[in-house]
Amino acid sequence: RLQLAPRAVRLACFAALRLAGCTFTEPAEGAMGGSDDQAYYEAVPDGDEKHGKGQNYQMPENPTPEDYMMHPYRSLKHFHDVLISNFGWKFAVQIGVMYMFVKGLLNAVLGLMKLSYCKKTLDIDGNACQTMMAVAGTPWAIKGAIGVLSDAYPLFGWHKKSYIICVAFLGTFAFTALAALPIKSAAMAGCLMFLANMQIATCDLLCEGKYAELMQQKPHTGSTMVSYVWGCFQVGALIASIFVGPVADHYDPQIIFWFCIPLAASILVPTSLGYLSDERVPLDKRGLDWDLLNEHPYLVAFCLIMASVAFGNALIDLFFFDAHFWQMIYCVVSCVILSILAFRWLPPHLARCNFYMFISCVLYINISGAQDFWFTGDQKCVPGGPSFDYTYYN
Repeated sequence: RLQLAPRAVRLACFAALRLAGCTFTEPAEGAMGGSDDQAYYEAVPDGDEKHGKGQNYQMPENPTPEDYMMHPYRSLKHFHDVLISNFGWKFAVQIGVMYMFVKGLLNAVLGLMKLSYCKKTLDIDGNACQTMMAVAGTPWAIKGAIGVLSDAYPLFGWHKKSYIICVAFLGTFAFTALAALPIKSAAMAGCLMFLANMQIATCDLLCEGKYAELMQQKPHTGSTMVSYVWGCFQVGALIASIFVGPVADHYDPQIIFWFCIPLAASILVPTSLGYLSDERVPLDKRGLDWDLLNEHPYLVAFCLIMASVAFGNALIDLFFFDAHFWQMIYCVVSCVILSILAFRWLPPHLARCNFYMFISCVLYINISGAQDFWFTGDQKCVPGGPSFDYTYYN
């Protein structure tokens, strides 16, 4: 079933199964029509003769006190050696910049400062703040269409590199405008944050696809790359949580956007230097890959329709900013249509998984817009309330 899925879906599934210590072999001739219980993967030992080191550092059989003391250092060095020897220092730098600075710091800063930015800079209420963030978060809902576009059309000969550079310029421009312009409109701020999230979501998707592809080629590395990715992400998010609150408490939160500009631009350096390992497509093979699009027409159509619906939701929120009834009607109708199309066009197991995750989100009643304002409201606004400052609340 994975072999029948499009490339982006396969890579995501392969990356997840890598964590279980699995590798994959091509199915035998005619195996595509086999029964559901056939498996085309086998367990991979922690280390093997061909590749030498396993992904985990092992203590000596009879450890001494020195071994226990040196264990953290040796484990980290072993992890570093496995990562660099298999993926190369250039790719490690690319992924480190992406997940520590862009998705780690930058994405966390946007999330942590939204409340103080809405209250102190824009001076808007919880309803407007939540609507603004819905517009800003739209790019995360169109990642499927972005993946289809990057796979089907090599921009300037590159499937990933050119797209990352383009959205990095858009994101850097957006953060510069947010920092420099005296913006008082929630709609304008939402549009600029849309561009900022477009950079983060696109770079995340394309880098994710590349490291999943390399993991598939190097199954003996296990979860080394995934651990590195999430380690960088958590470090970046932790740094953001340390400084965003104090700055928002003592200054106008808008000045934080100045700090975001070099972070947004940072991804340009390793990507321009070719650290992503993205191979350039020969001139005779450039252009739109119609064979790829025709191979999975329904799934491609579903991705594009879902992206169109997400864009439509952003436009409804912008032009009917306070008309929450019409926003709700659009969302309900769109969700019903997408759910029906998912069960008609997607493989059944993907459709059911997709629908489950969708329902789990819908059933979570999000009251963060009102809740955040209540917890951080002063005594004049909420007499007897907690009146948390941004440092504590973040």
